[in-house]
Amino acid sequence: MPLFDKIGALENKKSIIKFFAVLLLFFVFYNIPKVYLGETYPICLYRVIFGIKCIGCGTTRALWSIMHFNFYDAIEYNKLIVVTFPLLTGCIIHWIIKK
Repeated sequence: MPLFDKIGALENKKSIIKFFAVLLLFFVFYNIPKVYLGETYPICLYRVIFGIKCIGCGTTRALWSIMHFNFYDAIEYNKLIVVTFPLLTGCIIHWIIKK
């Protein structure tokens, strides 16, 4: 039985580490200046090569806008964010707490 206690404690430590890693990434992404996410620096390879927006264009800016509670801007950047954001949030939570 002590072996199972050690495995359970190890899983809890991994979950805590994952949680703090997500918080750190959230903090870093939150503090990126908006100018680096704007039209000046396109980070979409499809857009750079073909010169038109793909279905995912604006997702990074939309996520950044949601983190700053600018929901109108988020929808303007990418209308699919209403589907993508809840799925991403659910996947992150599942990744943190899964055993």
